[in-house]
Amino acid sequence: MAFSHGLRALGIACLIAIAGITSQAALASAASAPIASASRAAPSSITQRGARVVRIAKAQRGKRYVRGAVGPRAFDCSGLVRYAYRRAHVGGRLGGGHSARAMLRWGRAHHLTSRSNPRLGDVVIYGNGTHAAIWIGNGRVISALNPRQVIRITRLHALGSRFTAFIHTHLDRAARHAHRNHHPRRARYAVTRTAVNVRTGHSTATRVVGVAGRGRHLRVVGSARHHGRLWLHVGYRGHGRWVLAALTRAA
Repeated sequence: MAFSHGLRALGIACLIAIAGITSQAALASAASAPIASASRAAPSSITQRGARVVRIAKAQRGKRYVRGAVGPRAFDCSGLVRYAYRRAHVGGRLGGGHSARAMLRWGRAHHLTSRSNPRLGDVVIYGNGTHAAIWIGNGRVISALNPRQVIRITRLHALGSRFTAFIHTHLDRAARHAHRNHHPRRARYAVTRTAVNVRTGHSTATRVVGVAGRGRHLRVVGSARHHGRLWLHVGYRGHGRWVLAALTRAA
């Protein structure tokens, strides 16, 4: 009988030991769980896109404003916005043409505009499309202001033009085709078929500022239509200029 009681006591002791080991394993697992969860919750490249656009725009502070310029030495307001988006590999998030007015039309057509709740990198439009800036947080924007002032940071309502709307480009959302952001398209070029007038705007009524000879490679940064004719917005001698698309071919 004493022997039987001894075996029973030994069995109970073993069960207690096993339970203790199981409890320790469970505690160890629970202790490691917050670490794994925190790792999964770390900011992804998606949440950093807006910050990247802002960082690139801020790096241009102090550079000159030149009408039609698209960088990197000088910019106009929409040129700075497009440059920051393109360098951040999110150019596809912002449609419309080169001008602030074209971007506003695009934003409204796609129901992306409002006057509240901006996110880092959202585009800010003033004067119903007379000026464009980038929202950098804390009530501030960065923009290329005018020929008398360099690229600078201001308060949202500190500009002469009246605030119109934010264009919410949703940089914190995954793209439908995420590979486009990680592998951006190579730069697009056009080659002139003949000598081509280079103009300040996308119309034959605008001023001619130069002539690109036959075979000239021009970097294309945008396009627009005027009276049914397609015009290319190209880089020309450090500025954004326009040429008639029909007089060029793809490089």
